[in-house]
Amino acid sequence: MVPNMQGEIFDLVLKHDCDIRNVLDPFMGSGTTAIVSRKLNRNYIGFEINKDYVRLAENRMKKELGIFQ
Repeated sequence: MVPNMQGEIFDLVLKHDCDIRNVLDPFMGSGTTAIVSRKLNRNYIGFEINKDYVRLAENRMKKELGIFQ
């Protein structure tokens, strides 16, 4: 992951905030967009078919958000 990726996503979402509360990510990967969405109090739906990335995203969300425990 790029070290400042979360900050860049925060900036992007905040600059384009138009009261959208739902984020759809069809290629979830490591879960960065999911984590940022939850930190910005948005609902999030993500899809990932690669089981390695699913595990990675779940572990990151456990660590950073305290979910899936």
